[in-house]
Amino acid sequence: PTPRVTVQEVADAAGVSTATVRRWARTGLLPAPTVHYGLKPGKHSFWPDHAPAQARWVAAQLEAGRSFTQIKTALEAGEYPV
Repeated sequence: PTPRVTVQEVADAAGVSTATVRRWARTGLLPAPTVHYGLKPGKHSFWPDHAPAQARWVAAQLEAGRSFTQIKTALEAGEYPV
């Protein structure tokens, strides 16, 4: 099944902007979206179903004072089960 979570849903879950969600994905804190063409005119990005929960987790880590590097290391160590 194709994930159908939008960038806005991910942003809303974490209480951040869509630009922040995209930045987190570029830096490896969130999974990258899949891009689909032809659903409607243009391209559309959809995120994995777990992205909203992971975005909430990332936001909580940042609130706790962790850096992007520390969060990425925690993700790689399996601290957030993807």
